Amino acid sequence: MSVWVKKTLVVMGWMLGYLINPPVKDAAQFISKHKASKVIVIYGQVEATYSGRAAAQIKLMPRLIVTKPDGVLMIHEGRREKPIIWNPPGSQLFVSVDDEVLVLRSIRRSPREYVTVYVPEVYMVASMELGLTEDFKVIGTEKDIVDAIVANPWLIEDGFRVIGREYETMVGSIDLLGEDKSGNLVVVEVKRSEASPEAVHQLKRYVDYIASKNPGRVIRGILVAAWISTSAYRYLRDYGLEFRRYTHANITGFSLKNEE
Repeated sequence: MSVWVKKTLVVMGWMLGYLINPPVKDAAQFISKHKASKVIVIYGQVEATYSGRAAAQIKLMPRLIVTKPDGVLMIHEGRREKPIIWNPPGSQLFVSVDDEVLVLRSIRRSPREYVTVYVPEVYMVASMELGLTEDFKVIGTEKDIVDAIVANPWLIEDGFRVIGREYETMVGSIDLLGEDKSGNLVVVEVKRSEASPEAVHQLKRYVDYIASKNPGRVIRGILVAAWISTSAYRYLRDYGLEFRRYTHANITGFSLKNEE
């Protein structure tokens, strides 16, 4: 036998309210009351449809729904970091009860997209106040790393000189093109996290392209990343390419280590 529980808590000055096993009508009233001002989390039996630029449908099973005051709606499952169905900020949320089923309709005006969510059983619904970070900045983006190398070419190696940034080719845009102290051309590809085999193949395409345009010159390829997978490193060595591992101790400083 399910028990319906209604709670309101104040945690460090922030308001949290929740219902456990509520009737769908009470859940609908709760969501309608708080949707414009608070983040809402719903746990229950969920099925949904999406229509717009494409179409999708998910069958009934336990899922997590998150709505935010800016119009975001997301449906999460037990794996993956991204929601399986969502609508972005600027969407409008409509709440109703049809035949004892909680119905959430999220409508995005432009481009026209619809998400309709059916929740016949609500196990939990909560509303909460969450903070907003106004000056958020990611330290260690690919641009930050490229900026650091351009300002300090010796991070690659002594004598390295940058001759081109975002160098456009028929096979893509090369992060950095430079010369080493011996006058050899050096192609540098930067990844902010783990270097995958695809990153190595990408660098190889750039090196091959530059070699085709500069017959007779030695072309080196250097992959810069926080780390590299075992399979990617095998490809790197097979292709005769090089790896530099970067670390960043603070917002302004990077160091690169030759791990040949």
